[in-house]
Amino acid sequence: MQSREIIIVQWAWVLTGPIIAHIDSKDVLLYNFFGSSPLKNRWRVIYEYMKEQEMLEPTELKSYPNFSDSKHNLLCSKLKQLYVAITRTRQRLWICENTEEYSRPLFDYWRKKGLVQFKELDDSLAQAMKVASSPEEWRSRGKKITLVVRLQLYYQNNYEMATMCFERAGDSYWERKSKASGLRANANRLHDLNPEDSNAMLREAAEIFEGIGMAESVAQCFSDLGDYKRVGMNLSFGIYGYTSMSFAYKVLY
Repeated sequence: MQSREIIIVQWAWVLTGPIIAHIDSKDVLLYNFFGSSPLKNRWRVIYEYMKEQEMLEPTELKSYPNFSDSKHNLLCSKLKQLYVAITRTRQRLWICENTEEYSRPLFDYWRKKGLVQFKELDDSLAQAMKVASSPEEWRSRGKKITLVVRLQLYYQNNYEMATMCFERAGDSYWERKSKASGLRANANRLHDLNPEDSNAMLREAAEIFEGIGMAESVAQCFSDLGDYKRVGMNLSFGIYGYTSMSFAYKVLY
């Protein structure tokens, strides 16, 4: 997976642990979780626990390391990530692995508990996994993403993903609001590196905010641009408005 927290595709989104912790879904596909893990064969420590719980048959000869807090702290971290993926799944969790070697210990444990089914990946299974979301589901998820974005602005593509959700939902207001919010966030990141592009993004964001009647957000964009006259023109009500207008007039006059 790329280093980004979110990858956008036309029919779904790809998330890493820090983001999915805030969002649930009917279906979750966990791809190459074990195969991409640096733990490799250290997953076999699961067999030690299975032996303690008498879950291994006498004929099953499994080699495994002994568990140690100092040696297996990464294992604990990966198990927490797995817990997040499982608990954010409302209906079906799909786990797809390129190789069995590293995933086999935990799969053996789940099989003993009767918690999983195993299938070869083919066209029929791929079709079964493709369940279209309704407009209302896209709208709901888009709003959840927006709330996450407010807390985690440093994730580069959150606003883009929220915009995609609202576009699929046919919710023009929230689609434009998310797009404008993303433009302003990107502009702030680019401010020192590329002021010209940053200012262009802020102007585009202001235009979108103005089109959906968000005067305060329009004023914030112009404040970032240093255009305090436009700040005063866009704010007429509220404590924030009077404060910003006073500041604008102080600068201008």
